[in-house]
Amino acid sequence: AVLLVVAVGMTFAILIRGIDRAGGVGGARTGVIAGIVHVKLGLPAPVAILAALAAGAAIGAWHGLWVGWIGVPAFVVTLAGFKAYRGAALVLSHATSITMGEKFDHLNRSIGAATTWALVLGVLAIGVATVLREATRRKQLGLEALTTATVALRLAAQLLLAGFLLFVYGSTGIPILVLIAAAIALAGVFVLRRTLFGRHLFAIGGNPEAARLSGIDVKRATLYVYMLLGVLTAVAGVLAAARTNSVTPGNQGNLLELDAVTAVVIGGTSLAGGRGSVTGTVLGTLVFSTLSNGMNLLGIDSNWQWICTGMILLVAVLIDVLSKGKRS
Repeated sequence: AVLLVVAVGMTFAILIRGIDRAGGVGGARTGVIAGIVHVKLGLPAPVAILAALAAGAAIGAWHGLWVGWIGVPAFVVTLAGFKAYRGAALVLSHATSITMGEKFDHLNRSIGAATTWALVLGVLAIGVATVLREATRRKQLGLEALTTATVALRLAAQLLLAGFLLFVYGSTGIPILVLIAAAIALAGVFVLRRTLFGRHLFAIGGNPEAARLSGIDVKRATLYVYMLLGVLTAVAGVLAAARTNSVTPGNQGNLLELDAVTAVVIGGTSLAGGRGSVTGTVLGTLVFSTLSNGMNLLGIDSNWQWICTGMILLVAVLIDVLSKGKRS
């Protein structure tokens, strides 16, 4: 769940030819801020979460200002943050771990089994209705109609996903962390596919200068993307803190941003920008996490796991390069 939240934000950044090298340490810093506000200052958990999200938005705005208005490469700006934010987290926490308390532990619980069934079946009904409505609307508007095979494939995919979720969580309930990550992923899909802002991001990634000449405010869009990424990084920091009920400023979120980039690239988003999807990122996150868990279950040495992870990223980029050359 934590990886998926960061990966959704990273999808937006890579889509416009950007990147965030400070995602993991930014999450650690915002987690420390949430811990200080809640534990040290004694304020309620919702206030602490809002403080962390505000800090994430401020960090994102800082990155967007340097990248969009000043023109410094995103890798350099966020690499500076990679070093600075870890130090800031250590300074703010006095290099000590912070125990979050039982209020944050609520995020690490699961909803009931009955609620899980109602939620999954309700979302399935909405998904089926959406597919059927799209097919009907395309006919009414005189657009190319969806084939019966396409409609059947989409419906089958939704039924398969619903069945899988009920098989895994039907008796225990879906964890709240998973629900939050899923909601963020769905929101990301909607923004990219159904909003003008999402269309602008594809245009900027395809050709920034052409997008600017077409009337798109590239600088402002860049700022918004990095602010969004900062907020999602803060969400990931809060979720990670809730999962362990603590914040360890020295190593929390260590190299999380690299895992997010790997998941995004495996999901088909091009590092050259202009092509990708949040749906692909979700699948890429599942593949990457499954491989990582599989290597742990097989007892593969952690040093070899680093090597395998690097090769996975390299192969994913190679596939992207070859597919791009084929299209050209």
